[in-house]
Amino acid sequence: MGYDLPPQLEELRGFLPELVAEAEKKAPYASVLVTQSAGETVSKSPADERTNPVPPRPGIRISAWDGMTFFSASTSRINDRDYLIRLTRDLVQSIVVKQGPMPDPGDELDRHFRSEFKEDPAKVTAPERQAICRHAFEKLAAFDARIVAPRAVYVYEREYRLFGNRTRLLSSDISNVGLYLVPVASDGRKQAMNFKGSLAPGHEAAHITDETIRETAELAVQYLSADKIPAGEYRVILDPDIAGTLAHESFGHGCEVDALMRGAARASLYIGKRVGSDLVNIVDFGGLPGRHGSIFFSDDGVLATEPAVLVKDGFLQPTLMTDLYSYLHMRDRLPGLRLSANGRLETYNHPIYARMTNTYFLPLEKEKGGKTREELIADSGDAVLIEQLTSGMEDPLGWGVQLQALRGREIKAGRLTGKLYYQVGLTGYVPDVLSSIDGITNELDVSSGGTCGKGHKEYARVSSGGPYVRCRMKLG
Repeated sequence: MGYDLPPQLEELRGFLPELVAEAEKKAPYASVLVTQSAGETVSKSPADERTNPVPPRPGIRISAWDGMTFFSASTSRINDRDYLIRLTRDLVQSIVVKQGPMPDPGDELDRHFRSEFKEDPAKVTAPERQAICRHAFEKLAAFDARIVAPRAVYVYEREYRLFGNRTRLLSSDISNVGLYLVPVASDGRKQAMNFKGSLAPGHEAAHITDETIRETAELAVQYLSADKIPAGEYRVILDPDIAGTLAHESFGHGCEVDALMRGAARASLYIGKRVGSDLVNIVDFGGLPGRHGSIFFSDDGVLATEPAVLVKDGFLQPTLMTDLYSYLHMRDRLPGLRLSANGRLETYNHPIYARMTNTYFLPLEKEKGGKTREELIADSGDAVLIEQLTSGMEDPLGWGVQLQALRGREIKAGRLTGKLYYQVGLTGYVPDVLSSIDGITNELDVSSGGTCGKGHKEYARVSSGGPYVRCRMKLG
């Protein structure tokens, strides 16, 4: 049976059960993971035009459980079957089997997954990507003489994963495309930048209209005359990307169970307790189709078929984000803990940790008070609409959160006044911020994407988003 994988991965897929069987001659449980990523990045700026192919980087990770921990061996020599057998034998020869929790290999399943897209990005040529970047660059540059450093970037990534244990043989083919516009404006005294990203599994992400390019350039120019917001506490409406990052930073990192194991997250003291208003529902779900952070199965072989519910109706839940190792050691200490599809690694020779995928607030149904964006603004009195996330940072122990956004829009008496603030910082104490949430829209938008590190390393694809969320935060 063909799986439309690269030939060397197609051949390797059928060999994984042999490696698992070899390891389980001694180890009570074993699994094998293969990763390969490739792609191309094209960029156009005033200084140059670059096309950087990313060649395939395959590798294999063999893991054996001794009853208490995983022992692993990894290599990029994926085509040498004799070597892989020897590597597996050497790995398990060193372990001493202990009494301890046993991993459940799951139901028997042999399945291949693939991203669904409108236009196959693999069929797009480098000259076609270059033409798209050149067109966007020229449109940005032509908008206004104050656009002094426009830039357009096309990113294409193709990621393959194979997983095998004694009952499961899984493979996936995931593609991601992003087109990014970054105009920088200057009036000789002040400099300001804007950016716009479009992401999708296929080449359709690159279909940005000239009107969108114009709007992106126009905002960069408007920022030159925008004010700085006076420091203080405000009623704010967060756009979906910023709201999703609030979810990611507030109860995302602190609900990765390996952080609780290390005593690095205060959330362990609040499971089952109120941490936000009744409107607050936060989930992490890798199974959302076509998002930048989406996966079909975790690197532990857990299918991404249901979300990890982090906060429900304002109460922190025990159904947190787990990798297999943290789950086995924490399931008896946290009743209600479940094995979720959050065990992920950066690449084959890195460790697996509990990691986020797509993290977001759930929208509020219209029947329960959910509003449209326009209705939420009209209902907000005096407030600030915060848009265009630039960064976020969390403190899982102290429960502080910091966000940075490109702009704020003034709202007076429920109307946008047209006044614009440039570069807005947002801070707050997580329980205070979540408890102040009193308005949520009824539509889900998880269209952003990027990478998230475990501290300063171990990067993985993620997305955030959700509805518009109204709360109170300190701005400056």
